[in-house]
Amino acid sequence: MQYRRRPLVLVSMLLGALSLIACSKKEPAPTGKESGSGAKAAAPAEVGELNLLIFPDYIDEKIIKDFEAQTKAQVRLTRYDSTEEMESKLAYAGADSQYDVVIMASQILPRMVRRGLIKPLEHAQIPNLKNLEPRFAGPGFDDGNKHGVPYQWGTVGIVYNKKKLPNLDPSWSSLLDPQKLAGTFVLLDEQRDMLGSVLKYKGHSSNTTNANEIREAGRVLKDVKKQSKCLGFKGGVGAMEDVRAGSVDMAVVWNGDAQKAIEQDKERLAFVIPKEGSVIWVDVMTIAAKAPHPELAHKFINHVLTPEGGAQLSMYTKYASPNAAAQGKLPDADRTNTLIYPTKEVADRLEHHRDLGEAAKVFDEVWTEVKSQ
Repeated sequence: MQYRRRPLVLVSMLLGALSLIACSKKEPAPTGKESGSGAKAAAPAEVGELNLLIFPDYIDEKIIKDFEAQTKAQVRLTRYDSTEEMESKLAYAGADSQYDVVIMASQILPRMVRRGLIKPLEHAQIPNLKNLEPRFAGPGFDDGNKHGVPYQWGTVGIVYNKKKLPNLDPSWSSLLDPQKLAGTFVLLDEQRDMLGSVLKYKGHSSNTTNANEIREAGRVLKDVKKQSKCLGFKGGVGAMEDVRAGSVDMAVVWNGDAQKAIEQDKERLAFVIPKEGSVIWVDVMTIAAKAPHPELAHKFINHVLTPEGGAQLSMYTKYASPNAAAQGKLPDADRTNTLIYPTKEVADRLEHHRDLGEAAKVFDEVWTEVKSQ
């Protein structure tokens, strides 16, 4: 889900902070209170209230209800559609004192730490950190989990209507080459995931710091955006809904969103990771720098890291769990599903997102150009 996921130019941040609206979040709130997706800071937090900033449809209602029952607290959800929107929300004046737990893409975490928007974690308050897989216990993006705890991980690919496109070429060219467009489609409204996928298509690293390569990826998107078969950009949930509803033939989405839809319509829907390769993203749980309820935030992170909580989360999202203790509680159908846990052959074509440092500015500039033209 990700990415996920880039200092924004000042104008973009201000506009996003004041007026961004979720383009396709129509599902009901899991429980408790929910703030709208506009970037205005949430109302001052109440005592015993956990404020959670998160992607849409990314947590099971049962997890929240269990946490509320255990802590006697209430969970307030604020949702965002893209990392750019999340960063705008969190950077909005005083907003880092309005949210407790923020779910974000791992590659954006170092920058958020540098900006002073995320606080260090108190490991003594998160004993269930021991349940993480070793590879997620000290990942390169946050050595020693100083600021973030892995939440879910996944991939980016193409979901399509196989009845309309029975012979779809498993290539990014099916929706990125104007001469080979297989059908109508929408692109993923997530900067690093979408540009990263284009970079893989062009034979480059999704983590390139070469400005010419990044700009080339931007030109590809601008060219295909002009085609009549391209119906714009959407968040993963909205893009998936368009394919499921039949309003488009295919879309760039995260694998978990695709898996949930395929389970309900195996005869019509399919998902593929293109042969040129794609990206792996990891989303992390963090605590806002001035979180009003840091102790409650730590309790929530620890709750998600229980074997039961971790399994419940992945059974709902259909993304891969970084929680080793939870994996043993997953149904065999999920644990052995190669759409969720890619085979080695597919994994060898995937690239993990990394923090790009100053090079992220070029990604920001190119993405702004793509979306504004």
